[in-house]
Amino acid sequence: MYLVLYFKYSKLKKLLMNIFIIIISLLMISIPVVFAESSNIGTIYWKQEIISSNSFVDIYVHDDDMNKKAYPNFADKFTINVWSDSSPDGLEIQVVETGVYSGIFKGSVFIADSGSTAKNRLISMPGDIVYAKYVDSTLPDGLSSEIISAAIVKISGQDMGSLLDKINPNFRIDKSVEKVPSWIKNNAGWWADGSIDDQSFIQGIQFLIKEKIIDVDSSVSSQNDDQIPSWIKNNAGWWADDQIPESDFLSGINHLVKTGIISISNNSMESDLAISECQSITSTYKRLNCEKEIKENFEFTEFKKSAIGYDVGPVTYYYPGIGNFENEFEISSSGQAMLRLRILAENTGSEIISLKCTGPAICNYDVWDGSKSFKYSGMDFVSGQITINPGTSFIFNMMFGPNIGYGGTQFEYDSSKNYEFRISEDFGNISIPLKIE
Repeated sequence: MYLVLYFKYSKLKKLLMNIFIIIISLLMISIPVVFAESSNIGTIYWKQEIISSNSFVDIYVHDDDMNKKAYPNFADKFTINVWSDSSPDGLEIQVVETGVYSGIFKGSVFIADSGSTAKNRLISMPGDIVYAKYVDSTLPDGLSSEIISAAIVKISGQDMGSLLDKINPNFRIDKSVEKVPSWIKNNAGWWADGSIDDQSFIQGIQFLIKEKIIDVDSSVSSQNDDQIPSWIKNNAGWWADDQIPESDFLSGINHLVKTGIISISNNSMESDLAISECQSITSTYKRLNCEKEIKENFEFTEFKKSAIGYDVGPVTYYYPGIGNFENEFEISSSGQAMLRLRILAENTGSEIISLKCTGPAICNYDVWDGSKSFKYSGMDFVSGQITINPGTSFIFNMMFGPNIGYGGTQFEYDSSKNYEFRISEDFGNISIPLKIE
């Protein structure tokens, strides 16, 4: 009798687990940080400890607590401080979440050896130590913590080891810092014990690579495998149980990419390859047009992947959210609110359409706060209209800020209000939520 009960219990347990796996697999693709809710201390680090002058360098912050998820289709963002020995006052730069739910934030600063420190340009001489500071204010009981990371600007022809040793060890890159969000361990553990199948695991990893949540070597070797080696699944289980470091788990993921078991697309490589085909065109004018068209098509594709589409008659308007594709909002030093919008319009119809805006007072586009409309202070509608042929796209820009006259208005920001981008064309109307923060 006990054996029969145990058998029935085992079957019920397996059935419930299969249902749970299906739900989790869907969540893993659509809401991957469903597990990352608990408070934790964030980390910050420069992508390299030795930085070259006159180049951009990336800074990363990992903190699941800052993944607010207030707007499920938009990445979160906040600011950090950077400074150097030559620029002790430094500046603030914005870090933006690498994926809508990743909890990993990336910012870039240009390290310059001349000029002045401003915007995202930090003056730093060779041999300078550069710093980045993140204030983690999401700790329990209302506590906060200042977390600092340091790197050094390269001196050409000199061994930098001795200078790196002079940096406060607490500010050096911690080799044990996890580069993969902790919730992924759950998936790795389930895969290792057979709770989810190989395909579900691979789809999850492909999503993480595509969203740049984890970095892998995308070069493919001549070796091609049809199935996942058992040692990789063992590594996943051991990593989930904290028996091996994260680097061992990632080495297995790199192997899956190199052997083609996990396929990823590299749009920049595809773009470069396509552009190289234009080199055979002898006419400079035609060659440049060829390159321009290819670059635009890749930009349109990436833009639409990151945006929400809004159908208005024969046109679909794509808006990727503040912080993406140069959509920006800031308050200037004088207190003026500045809003820049980049919208992609795609003509899905069979006839030529025109977007119309001849001036601030006569324009089919404005920003609405629920009680008041704001007219643009800058836009790129040539001769008051943008003409789009069937099956083609166009990205247009509109700036809202100071009043430029001619029926314009000064843009005002109130954090208690919700702002919308209103479209009132002859072919249809819609209001796009801007989600300004």
